[in-house]
Amino acid sequence: RAQEPASCRAQPSAGAMPRPVEFNRAAASFRAVLRLDARRLTPQEFARWDGREPVILTNAAQGPFAPDASDEDVARQRDDAEGAWAFWRHRLAQDQKERALPYRRRLPDGTRETAWTRLDDFMQVVDEARQRAPEPGLLAMEELVLNSERALRPGPLAPVLEGEDFFQSSMPEEWRPPKFCLVLGTSGARSALHTDPFGWTGWNLLLSGRKLWRFVVASEQAEQSLYVERPQQTNLAAHGESPVDLFATAEVPAGGVPAERQGAIPGWAVGGPDLERFPRAAEAEVAYEVEQQAGEAIVFPASWWHQTLHLTPTLSVASQYVNENCARQVLDGIARRAELPEEALGAEWRAQPWPQQIASLVEALEASGWVRRRGGV
Repeated sequence: RAQEPASCRAQPSAGAMPRPVEFNRAAASFRAVLRLDARRLTPQEFARWDGREPVILTNAAQGPFAPDASDEDVARQRDDAEGAWAFWRHRLAQDQKERALPYRRRLPDGTRETAWTRLDDFMQVVDEARQRAPEPGLLAMEELVLNSERALRPGPLAPVLEGEDFFQSSMPEEWRPPKFCLVLGTSGARSALHTDPFGWTGWNLLLSGRKLWRFVVASEQAEQSLYVERPQQTNLAAHGESPVDLFATAEVPAGGVPAERQGAIPGWAVGGPDLERFPRAAEAEVAYEVEQQAGEAIVFPASWWHQTLHLTPTLSVASQYVNENCARQVLDGIARRAELPEEALGAEWRAQPWPQQIASLVEALEASGWVRRRGGV
């Protein structure tokens, strides 16, 4: 039997959290993150921001609304969407209740340990209806369950989240990364500060709870201030991870940051980096900080450094796409990291339609000795 979380109740802290030398969040010049209603947003309208900066899509867990929809139609569709997602969560918990799920527990000194439980057990831990605060600092991410069965694919989704994805439509299956990832966390959990693979456009749909996001624009200076080390081996996916925790001093209560504080989260709750351990982190510019609420999706350039802090227990679905707005950066990045000569791709490679470009790139990779494997490179 898989190991279950040690407790569903809040655990007392075993030691003091590190304090920053200085991190004046109130004085930080965060840029405003635009909020757009996803129900009537067309791909043509969204292209202005798509993959260029973080954007919050409200009403993202619903399908499109007709321009002339009445208030009754809007209410009916909202109720239908809520019912569809409730059924999806029920089916996920029931059909996959015995699935072993790895999760990470954040220890008082900031380190993490890995343990195992069942998917159904963890879903119960983050259930909004729970009366007891669960153990804080637990985070689980599962890629296989949502991609293995068509019936468990999440939906309904906003139309702009279901647009063109060249990796899904044109990349051979063996090279294709998983499309969806299930993300669950308790209050105070946080992801690592990282960049996503390939530099695609990422999105995260929050189904329950609240999260805080921080973004640092990718640059050489950012990597230096975030103590990023170059990988010893070539990484085609270009996934990056920093040892810096932008929320190292966060003091999120086990029961979560109260909802009445939305829009005015106190600095002590979300904290900052440990500048005694990572003094250069003071030079990192957090360009965006935004609170994500249930029913909202955040869409962002995944080549930027980003990290999340769970303000309450949460359940979300993460995904990504490669479309014409980011495909040039993604394909050129793969070719550059693989050190493919221009002649291997052909003089007119970049002038070909996107499906042919991907086919030519994969052919050149395989000819150069790169091996395909299920789930991506």
